[in-house]
Amino acid sequence: MPEGMLGYGTSVRVGRGATPSWTPISLIGDIDLPDEQVDDVEVTHMASPGRRRQYIAGLIDSGEISIPMNYIPESPTDVMLQEIRASGEEVILEITVPGATEPEQYAAFLKGYGRTAPVDDKMTAEATFRLSGVIEGGS
Repeated sequence: MPEGMLGYGTSVRVGRGATPSWTPISLIGDIDLPDEQVDDVEVTHMASPGRRRQYIAGLIDSGEISIPMNYIPESPTDVMLQEIRASGEEVILEITVPGATEPEQYAAFLKGYGRTAPVDDKMTAEATFRLSGVIEGGS
C-alpha cells in the first residue's frame, strides 16, 4: 500500500434531474473533502457517575465543500452553476479521488458561487455546496 498519494486527477461533477445528467466542474483546484461532524447531545442527570457530564452521539452534519476553480465566463461550468444558484435545486455532487474504488456522492445545494476578475492574475471562482447527506451506492 502506498504511503502517500497526490490528489492530482481528483474530479467533481454535478448530477441534475431524476435520472441525473452529469456535468463536470472544470479546472478545479485544491479541495478539502467533506468533514462530517457528529453532534454531541448532553444526557447528564442528577446521578451521573463522578459528577461528570455525559454525552451520546447525535445527528450527523454532512457539512459543506468549497470548490475553487479557474473562472471562464459563460463556460459550461459557469452556466450550470449560475442556473443551479438561481433555481435553488438540489443536485448530486460526486467527488472522485485517485485511488478510491468508488466516487463519493452527496445530496447538495449550491450555497454560494463567487467569481473574481483581478487585474494581474487569472480569473477564479469558488462554488460552495451545502451537503444534505451521503448517497449510498451511487454511480
